[in-house]
Amino acid sequence: MLQLEYQRFSAKEKEIADYVMRNKSSINNMNIRDLAAYTTASMSTITRFCKKVGCSTFVDFKIRLSREVHQPRNETDIFIRTQQIHNDIINATAEMLDTDKIKQVVQYIMEARRIYVYGLGSSGLSALEFKYRLMRMDIAIDAVTDSHMMLMSASLLGKDDLVIGLSNSGRTLEVSDALKVAKKTGSTVVGITNFDHTPLSEISDLCIFTPDIGRTGDVNFINSQLAIIYILDVISLLLLDDKNLLKARQQTLRTFYSGD
Repeated sequence: MLQLEYQRFSAKEKEIADYVMRNKSSINNMNIRDLAAYTTASMSTITRFCKKVGCSTFVDFKIRLSREVHQPRNETDIFIRTQQIHNDIINATAEMLDTDKIKQVVQYIMEARRIYVYGLGSSGLSALEFKYRLMRMDIAIDAVTDSHMMLMSASLLGKDDLVIGLSNSGRTLEVSDALKVAKKTGSTVVGITNFDHTPLSEISDLCIFTPDIGRTGDVNFINSQLAIIYILDVISLLLLDDKNLLKARQQTLRTFYSGD
């Protein structure tokens, strides 16, 4: 909830949220006066902040936060730390997963005439990965990782087409601008992002939210796409429940590995 509502917080509330995420293990030992002092905020601001994320009081906020606090990591062992971070992100993605929305995206894909996936940078690599997966199922899909090509392709879409926009921040303007164009043509627009109340989430007909890697507390962690790949894995496996799509994938795999 802190992540999803972050863009709606005031500047002071964002400072409180940032402090909480950096010090979540110690918040349970604080009272409201302590947090107000550490964040130079009034107690009434702390109370309003708690209510914005669905908690009636600061005590209720601490109880809910304590459920998310894990045991301290072994910071000296990079192998264990990496494993723990991956586990944290995967578990957080599973907890945030809205199965009804995922099933709706699968339905959109099954019914679409053409599918385009838009993403820049690391999100562009995820878009390409998704393209290759669905191509093996004989689905008409393309990944667009150039901002000019996004606008060009979006302008040529229609009401039977589907566009999926990938952006962790939800504020990649090149992606959201292209989605706006696609929306005007009547295309269905799906967003996959970390944050609600962003240009990407506002333009999307349906939005799937993933955890921000910042919640791991490890500023050096570099894999920003793990949560998105998890979502794409789930969608891909659900698509393979269809016998025709499964058959097409098996046929392409046989071609690759037949040695002919």
